Amino acid sequence: MANFHIFQIQYTSQQMLDPGFGVIDNFSNERPDWFEYWPIRKFLLNEALDEKAFYGFLSPKFRSKTNLTAAQVAEFMQRCDSATEVVLFSPSIHTGAQFLNVFEHGDAEHPGLLATSKKLLDRINRHTDLDELVTDSRNTVHSNYFVAKPRFWREWLALNEQMFAIAEAGADELGKALTAHTSYRGRADVQMKIFVMERVATLILASDPSFATEVRNPFIAHKRIYKLPLAIACDALKIAYRTEGFSQYRDAFLLLRSLRKFWNFQIRFGAWLGLPGVRAHTRKLASYWEKMGRQ
Repeated sequence: MANFHIFQIQYTSQQMLDPGFGVIDNFSNERPDWFEYWPIRKFLLNEALDEKAFYGFLSPKFRSKTNLTAAQVAEFMQRCDSATEVVLFSPSIHTGAQFLNVFEHGDAEHPGLLATSKKLLDRINRHTDLDELVTDSRNTVHSNYFVAKPRFWREWLALNEQMFAIAEAGADELGKALTAHTSYRGRADVQMKIFVMERVATLILASDPSFATEVRNPFIAHKRIYKLPLAIACDALKIAYRTEGFSQYRDAFLLLRSLRKFWNFQIRFGAWLGLPGVRAHTRKLASYWEKMGRQ
């Protein structure tokens, strides 16, 4: 395995970071409207990259969201195949797995994201049908929790820089849509461009199979365990559809996900009642979080 340079982006001196990672000082937070993209962008535009090395830029919440230390990240990367170019450490994707792709999921959380993303891809001549795109656990990136070699970062930056230019100009309908505020954790002070940017890595991986990827188990969670069974089933059907191409897999996925609220409620209620066939399995699924922390 090649060398790797993994940083956490620090916003205040009070934030507790893993000393095993490097640090990118973002105390000045010059462009808070761009969140993590601004310090990542500055690094990629100004630093000389080793073509054989991996680079990653993680938030201060990485440990709390993944239960992984820098040492565990390094150990996992050392076990990756030598051809690997991208390594994913997404926290549990149990909600997103129940959608056809990350853009459809994003639209459910941030209404208008899908339409804005379509207009962006049309503008920059990237021809991907977001109504038909299928993303799964092999290519889904959440919270920018991935590490990659420069070849991937260059494509990631090139695509995001086109969006950056449109959003910064803000002169037309698309620019205004990208800079419009949307809901986020009960607030409405984050611009749409951030949630589009966070889906670019997944878009690239789902569209370009030339990037060899390794994935740390993305179905390890410490909350909302009741969502995991259906999420895993949905993900398996999407992988089967992408792999085999049989439409029945897609149809079965669409059927299951149309009933997701019903099935999630049944599992949650069954666990609460203590039904043996439910509680034992949800406890087993929950146990993986602690096991990860001890590995």
